[in-house]
Amino acid sequence: MSLIDTTAAMQRAGIRRLCVVSGEAGWALQQAIEWRTALPGDWLTLSDSDDFPQRVAPAALRTLLGREFQHAIFDARSGFHAEAFAALAGTLRAGSWLLLLTPPWRDWATQPDCDSLRWADVAEPIATPHFIHHLQQLMEQDQQVMLLHQHQHQHQHQHQHQHQHQHQHQHQSARTPALLDLPDWHCQAPQQQAQILQQLLKMPSGVAVITAARGRGKSALAGMLAKHNQHCLVTAPAKVSTEVLAAFAGEHFHFMAPDAILAMDAEPLAQWLIVDEAAAIPAPLLQQLVQRFPRVLMITTVQGYEGTGRGFMLRFCATLPQVQHFQLDEPLRWSAHDPLEQWLSQALLFEDAVESELDGEITIFPATSEQGALEAGYRLLASAHYRTSPIDLRRMLDAPGMRFWLAGTPENIVGALWLVEEGGLDKSLADAVWAGLRRPRGNLVAQSLAAHAGFAEAATLSSQRISRIAVLAAQRQRGIGSALVAAAQQQANGCDFLSVSFGYTESLWQFWQRCGFTLVRIGSQREASSGCYAAMAIRALTPAGEQLQQQAAQCFARDAVWLRDIIDLPFKTTEYPQTLNDDDWPLLAGFAWAQRPYEASYAALQRLVRASSQPLLEAILVQKQALSAVAQQAGLSGRKALVQCLRQETAEALIQCDASRAEQWQQQLASLQ
Repeated sequence: MSLIDTTAAMQRAGIRRLCVVSGEAGWALQQAIEWRTALPGDWLTLSDSDDFPQRVAPAALRTLLGREFQHAIFDARSGFHAEAFAALAGTLRAGSWLLLLTPPWRDWATQPDCDSLRWADVAEPIATPHFIHHLQQLMEQDQQVMLLHQHQHQHQHQHQHQHQHQHQHQHQSARTPALLDLPDWHCQAPQQQAQILQQLLKMPSGVAVITAARGRGKSALAGMLAKHNQHCLVTAPAKVSTEVLAAFAGEHFHFMAPDAILAMDAEPLAQWLIVDEAAAIPAPLLQQLVQRFPRVLMITTVQGYEGTGRGFMLRFCATLPQVQHFQLDEPLRWSAHDPLEQWLSQALLFEDAVESELDGEITIFPATSEQGALEAGYRLLASAHYRTSPIDLRRMLDAPGMRFWLAGTPENIVGALWLVEEGGLDKSLADAVWAGLRRPRGNLVAQSLAAHAGFAEAATLSSQRISRIAVLAAQRQRGIGSALVAAAQQQANGCDFLSVSFGYTESLWQFWQRCGFTLVRIGSQREASSGCYAAMAIRALTPAGEQLQQQAAQCFARDAVWLRDIIDLPFKTTEYPQTLNDDDWPLLAGFAWAQRPYEASYAALQRLVRASSQPLLEAILVQKQALSAVAQQAGLSGRKALVQCLRQETAEALIQCDASRAEQWQQQLASLQ
């Protein structure tokens, strides 16, 4: 069958296919050009390479959501951007080919992948063998994937290598997809949409939840509801993601950001609130939004790189009265038998973790990237944490410094813990981080304790940060989470402390406290992802870790009385002397003569202004005037200029307190810059 006939048959059956073009860069490009000439279509191309004049950069994938194309090329010759690949596949309509260009098959796994710069915290690209072998295995197993290899990869002798360019054509090998006997496709999605729409329009009150994979027409359905029932208000984590919804709603599209709705004094007069990508909105905000409207429609994607969402929505909805669940499963742009979606779902592990009964003993064991158990661990993390995406899969499989602990049995994973090695920076770099002059990649807690809490040694000590932890819902409250943390701690050889950064809630903090952690820092900004303040806690494992933990906890306790001004949490405060002391000097000098941030210096500045008053510091810290108002009165053009003046005032105050000590600090900090 010719390519044109095969493609026409795909169109009738409503399916799309993957074709892998594996070879040297120039050869792969040539193949792509031949396909483009042979088959009419959009041939949207995602690439970072100048070979393709008409191309979209993988990083710009957001602009593709909600649009559709016929045929596409994904250039993975120098790196594989997994989320962009998923997004591109989601835009292809029935009868499309997705051409994936890769390095030569035998070299692919050992070749540096430029995408690793995005997620591996490395200075130079690294090879990503575990992820690539995983893809290759699935490509070879799936008879629906077409393979075009420039060089046959069996029995290739060295001398052939030298003459490769002379007889390239001799070494081409191809596998054409097996024929599928599929009936002609007629899209069932519109009937399904119409049925759900009728039920929504009849709803007297309460909450409706629609979960669906990408390309199932959720946003279109929500737009139809807005059009039928004109008193709808739409909200979403980002307005850009509501374009499809807006197109269907027409002039009845009214958008407001979640925080803007909550800031309104009066109740909005809308009969419906439509929440698009609801699982990406922090639960505390969602809880408040739901209470304000008689009827709420929440929509969330259950797979694809936007996040899993299903576990989150089930847990969230369990807390609400009157919830109706709907599922859209009929794809709009392709048939339910589509080989491309099935392959992609396996490749990027989009299926959720399966909740099954666990027989026998739960054991805790370490996992390595060679085992399939790690993939089960990833699925579990993805169903528990909304923000887990293919970038995490790549990081888990191939980034350096990752460690994993799993609970259950290798066939049946019920809990997972992911650790990331941090710290070990040399002293001069740690000092530059402390001074706010450098932000090397990675080292989230180690850097934050240096740059914000003021402990440069936190970055030189070696630590392991608990990046994610998850336990299957059915197995919670059985001590599995604490057992995972305990295992990680017992096996953290040569490590000074374990750390964790989490969105602060009372119950989460109680869990970490039970695991033996001490709170050492709370950020002053609420995180967009959780709506909570970022808290950091550590658990010391060596005398050096112990010393850091004691000092950090003590400083935090001493600052708590002032932190209440900028962090809206019920701090327990103890009576600490608030006179300026030796611990305050380094922080204040770092603010005055380096780039330490204002919020991180807040408590120390409160103590300084009482020892040596300065006009702007006095207005902000003692009279509690707003930064913006003070900047305006002083004729300054915004926050940056104001902080610059506060640094100068701090320098003057320190000179007044102790001129020779101030001069020493000034020289010491000048030598870092």
